[in-house]
Amino acid sequence: MSSINHVQDVERQSNHNDWISHLAPRDAPDLRERAEQGCFICLESHNQGQYAVLVPCQRPKPRQIIFRREHDNGKPEYVYRQDSSMKSACDSDREIYERLLDTCYQHLGWWKRWLPYFGITEVLEVNFQFAGAADADGRYPIYMEPLNLEDISENCMKAIARHPTSPGFDGNDACQGGSHHSDQCIAGMEDDFQPCIRIKAEEAEQRRKKFLFVSHLKECARDPQKANGLHSLEGRAQESCIYDIKGSNKIDLPLPYQELRCKKWRRGLQFVLGWQTDRIRTELPFGISCASLAIALIWLSLVVWKGAGGDWGTAFAFAQVVAASFAIVITYARL
Repeated sequence: MSSINHVQDVERQSNHNDWISHLAPRDAPDLRERAEQGCFICLESHNQGQYAVLVPCQRPKPRQIIFRREHDNGKPEYVYRQDSSMKSACDSDREIYERLLDTCYQHLGWWKRWLPYFGITEVLEVNFQFAGAADADGRYPIYMEPLNLEDISENCMKAIARHPTSPGFDGNDACQGGSHHSDQCIAGMEDDFQPCIRIKAEEAEQRRKKFLFVSHLKECARDPQKANGLHSLEGRAQESCIYDIKGSNKIDLPLPYQELRCKKWRRGLQFVLGWQTDRIRTELPFGISCASLAIALIWLSLVVWKGAGGDWGTAFAFAQVVAASFAIVITYARL
């Protein structure tokens, strides 16, 4: 379906590229020129609702096979085209996470970056549909749905169970590789055009292993220096959320003043900001945490009283009452 849309949008290609160009960060003026891929960061706020922002990036492309050699042992050897220029131009996972983090704070409030123990609380893999074209700030309105991790894990286990590997299994129930498919596999491929159960089981096993490291997404977002080598952008509970935005395989994006035609579900990363209570519990002693909370509540009561129309004198008096109440509670607790 995407190829049909691509053919129909050929005459709008220039407008499409112009619309993408403003999504690049201001600190990288050449990024929009070289970036051929993009990662969708999904955000949610009270004012804007749910929206996605396309963060441009450059990722390595699959190596192109020049020719194939057959050895005496029957194992083929592939010779690939060397392309060192593209490799040197690719963005590392650290750079992409830094760009995602900058985009998150740019849209949710840059000042939140400097609050102590406030920042990324969750990074979730989500699916979303476009609900309109991007606005002047590059925000696409979307319908977003979080992944059901239990269902994904259950489906992986079912796919693995369809390919028995125990010593006592019937030979017709498992694929041996090559052209030796099981009866169940052959029936599935003929009727539903599905891959063989062995391939599906191997893919499910790989997905199940990646599923164990979903926490890498949050860790990399909090500290992008850890991202290189973890390959978390390849996806954990689902496939990668990085798409081609240029070339023959580019995805369709909603264009301004055009009928919405991008109705496919896309993959993205949802960044959630909040107070990092896990860090507070592990890094701050309990006494300091309680004292900090008490001070914050005292000042909050002061501001709320003044904001409600009271004068500063009465507001400070009310704050003193709150502070005295905390002191009485603490003194009583120590007795």
